[in-house]
Amino acid sequence: MHGIEIRHLRYFLRVADELHFGRAAEMLGISQAPLSQQIRQLEDRLGVRLFDRTTRSVQLTPAGRIFANKAETLMASFSDAIDETRMAGGLGSGVLRIGAMAPAVHSVLPMAFSTFNRKFPSARLDMRLHTTEEQLELLASRAIDIALMRPPRVASGLETREIFREGFVAVIHETSDLAKLKQLTVKDLKEESFISYTEIRGIGYQDIVNQHCRKAGYLPRVVQRVSHTIGVITLVAAGLGVGIVPAWVINEPVKGVCYRPLTELPRAVTLVCAWRSDTMNPLVAPFARELLLASDN
Repeated sequence: MHGIEIRHLRYFLRVADELHFGRAAEMLGISQAPLSQQIRQLEDRLGVRLFDRTTRSVQLTPAGRIFANKAETLMASFSDAIDETRMAGGLGSGVLRIGAMAPAVHSVLPMAFSTFNRKFPSARLDMRLHTTEEQLELLASRAIDIALMRPPRVASGLETREIFREGFVAVIHETSDLAKLKQLTVKDLKEESFISYTEIRGIGYQDIVNQHCRKAGYLPRVVQRVSHTIGVITLVAAGLGVGIVPAWVINEPVKGVCYRPLTELPRAVTLVCAWRSDTMNPLVAPFARELLLASDN
């Protein structure tokens, strides 16, 4: 294959997804210099430039876009070959321990479980609900095999894949005057008391909320902090304030609260699947692929 190896394709597809060498290197668990070297090596062996690089941006060239499509198909076929070989050798059984958050339960997990079970009927799925922080600790101790969580700020030793992105909604009490409005802006919440999140290493979107509040001329007046989104909703239902949370909560109707879209905020809440780079569980890779396929539907 002209000296092209699987790692070249994996590295290329990660950069093609991120369009940022720094982020791609972090998600691959390597430094940026070796990643850039591998991409240059791939381009040399292909004889074409795959990326247009400037100091401000990275973009796929026309040849790069074609290669990305073909490489994705090739990697999927390669993974299928591994799965089918392992199944033929009796490795399609065993236990897959999954850490998850509520957003995954309301989106990709049902379909992923269904298709995975059809392909691996002898495998047992053990799912546990945990925060991002808890899942990082469980991965580190090998207590779970794969996690569905917010992107970790430090991904060393982990393989991660983005599952989906979503936006934000405001959570308000049903008796609030704001509940009369069908849509809200961040500025509408200026005089409200906020229920916010505790600072943990796995969640970064609170910074986005604060940034947009500053643009609206204020910083949130935080009266309570909790570690779970459900905790935010519960305290809003108790009448203690308002919250800005990921949009998946619209699937969690709670008595006493209303959800209103905040369309000015970006779709910046990301869910990823992650697993240890040195995992020995052969069920991890096929399950991760089912998650990615479910996210496309």
